[in-house]
Order: sequence, then C-alpha cells, then structure tokens
Amino acid sequence: MSWIMAIKLLVVVVALVMFLRRPSLVWGVGLLSVTTAVLFDSFLGAFGREEMLAELGFFFYIISGALFAGATVWVWGLLRPVVETAVPAAPSQQTDEPIPENKSTRGPAFDQQMLYDEIRGRLGREDILDLIFDLGLNENDVMPLDQDANQLVLNVMDRADENGQSGALALAVERILTPPPPENLPRLEKIDSDSPATILRHYLLAHYDLAQLQKIAAALNIDWERLTTGSKQTKVRSLLLYLYRRNQVDDLIAHLRQIAGIE
Repeated sequence: MSWIMAIKLLVVVVALVMFLRRPSLVWGVGLLSVTTAVLFDSFLGAFGREEMLAELGFFFYIISGALFAGATVWVWGLLRPVVETAVPAAPSQQTDEPIPENKSTRGPAFDQQMLYDEIRGRLGREDILDLIFDLGLNENDVMPLDQDANQLVLNVMDRADENGQSGALALAVERILTPPPPENLPRLEKIDSDSPATILRHYLLAHYDLAQLQKIAAALNIDWERLTTGSKQTKVRSLLLYLYRRNQVDDLIAHLRQIAGIE
C-alpha cells in the first residue's frame, strides 16, 4: 500500500470516527464526501485514469461538482459556529451590557464546534429551554428577538462562557440526552430548596405524570392554566420557574414529602 493511499484511508477513518462520536448532518456529509472521493479516485486508478475520464466525459464534471459541493458544505458546517461567534451580533440583537475587557477566552474552537453540533443536531427547542433552566440562565437574556434557533444556541454558549459554565454546559447537555433513571436520583428526603434546580426537574419528570402534576399545582394554589401550555416537559419547567420566582420551592418539597408519607 502506497503512502498516498494510506493517507486517503486515514482521512476516511477520521471522518468515520467523528461521525460515530458525534452523529450530525455536517459529519455525515463529510464522511460521504471523502469516502466517495477516495472510491472514485481508486476506481479511476484501477481502470485507467485517462481512458475512464474520456469515457465519463460530461458526467465527470457532474461527479466532481457534487463532491466539491459536499466538501464545501462540510467545511462550512465545521467553521460556521466559529465564524458566527467571532462576528458581533447585529444591532437588533445586541444588548446594552458592556463586554468585559478581560472576558475569558473560549475553549478550543474545535470543542466549541462539537458542542454546537451536539446541541443543534440532537436537542429540540424544549430541550434547549430545559438547558437554559438547568444552567440557571434567564430566558430573556439569551432568547433572540427573531427566535432564530442557531442564534439561541450561540447565545446560550456565550452566556455560559461568560459565567464560567462551559464545563457545566457540556454536562447539562449530556444529562438532557441521557436523563438519569429514577433509581439514580437522590431520595426525596435528601432534596431541599438548596438542591440544584435540575435535580428537582428530573425528579418531577421521573415520578409524576401530567394529572399528578396538576393536582400538585392545585394543592399549592397554582392555577394550572396559567402555566405555559405544552408537554409534560414544558409544564414541569414552567411550574418550577413559577415556584423559584416566588420562593415557594420549600412548599413544593414539603407537599411531595407529604404525598410520599415522609415526615
């Protein structure tokens, strides 16, 4: 095997490994592009490059154009998060908050791009709102005026970076993708108002259905209809936000313990 062929196979293997580690459209296009390019080049070499090019004629340019387009999409997908975070926001999206002169720098651009792909490729809008809740961020601080999903993710990443929560952001993403099973959550008697909000969110999601959550809200004198409408995921987040804003989390925990027969 020549060293050129070894390099080609190495590129394919790297693209395959990255796609398996972080499945996304960007890495899928990259894997398809490099694999097709290597196979096409090997095909031409095996059957006579000049003869095959003459035989293919116009179709050679179509194949080459498709490969070039795929490579362009791949490279742009990898560089886009880095480019967008480097370009200042449009005036309509800028806030009045001054940028600190000694703002901490981001981690490696590659890591940031991987995290961006993970969030955009595998989290839905409700998941991203849960992510904002788990990090203790204010939705109004990160929600773009035009509701653009890409900008929302970038805003969350920027705010987490400013707060020194880059590591917490990556961990929160993984917990949303793979929620802890009920048996791995802290026991109710170990949960209090000082526990991380994400623990309470996971606990409610794991142990109560919508009907039970509505009864809990009624017991706490909360109008269920005033909470954000939507799925169980939305209702749990809305209920907890309501309680945290009014310093009534202790009331919720006390009621849950009462239901469970815990003194």
